[in-house]
Order: sequence, then structure tokens, then C-alpha cells
Amino acid sequence: MSESQEKSNIEKRKHKRIDLATDVKYTVVTPVPQSGLITNISEGGLCILLDNPLAPGTILRVEFNLPGEKQEHIEALAKVVWQVAKEGKFSTGVQFVT
Repeated sequence: MSESQEKSNIEKRKHKRIDLATDVKYTVVTPVPQSGLITNISEGGLCILLDNPLAPGTILRVEFNLPGEKQEHIEALAKVVWQVAKEGKFSTGVQFVT
């Protein structure tokens, strides 16, 4: 990029930029929903069979229906606490976050 192009881009900015050098922590947020299969459930969390690995500590938004005559829709936050590779899938333990 030439100096004149760079100046032109700077002039188009809505807000003035200030040079800064400092550490930052970030979390990757994936807006595309993924699917898995719940293999067991407890009051404290779930075991989910997934296609992809997730790092321990990853926070998930989970959504599912409890089966039965009067289905209950559940939406919750859960944290990955463990994961084991199993026949090309990943058995993943998640703990509900309150």
C-alpha cells in the first residue's frame, strides 16, 4: 500500500487511532451453531458426543429438549471440563455454569 493510499484510508476512519502496545486476552466466539448428541445428563452437566475437539474451559451455549410427554426446552451455559477421543468422535463432559 502506498503512503498516499494509507493516508486516504486514515482520513476515512470514523475515529482517530492512537498507537498502543499492551497485552490482550481474547476468546474465539463461533456464531455458527454446532450439533452433537447428548449421551447422558445430570443436574450438574452433560456428556456430549461431538465431531470436533474443544479445549477444556471452552464455554458453550447448549440448547436441547428433555424428552417425555411434556417436553421441556433447556438453554444453558456450560463449560468443557474434559474430552476423550472415541471412534473418530469426541466424548465431551460439560458442567453447567450458573
